[in-house]
Amino acid sequence: MKDEKLSKFDSDGRRIATVLSDIHYHNDAERQKYLDDGYVVTSDEDYAYYIGNKGTGVNGTGYVRGADGKPTDAPAVVITTEQKQASIAAEYESQIAELKDALATATLSGDESLIADLKTEYASVTADYQKALKEAE
Repeated sequence: MKDEKLSKFDSDGRRIATVLSDIHYHNDAERQKYLDDGYVVTSDEDYAYYIGNKGTGVNGTGYVRGADGKPTDAPAVVITTEQKQASIAAEYESQIAELKDALATATLSGDESLIADLKTEYASVTADYQKALKEAE
């Protein structure tokens, strides 16, 4: 039991917690409580994969505990449509807000040429925004 690691994994095999002998538990009864709670004995070699000391795997997303109880490459990250659209919105909404502020300033100063340019740019940015959102679907 000396220098033993017990790790807990979520349903996808990602390590969510680790406890150590002589730090988190000191006897067989305490150890058994962790085992009953879903923790499993983890070797130093396997632990090194789970914490990233053995690289990030073929997908660049690290390692998870496979069905065989050993480290395996974590699946690639799949970006959802909602995540893509949120990223696009963050990018374009700041541009649109800046254009609105500039347009308000130009309007207050009565600069008709600048107002026309800003309206054209605003129309272009909003059209690009809508196009980007549709492409993300």
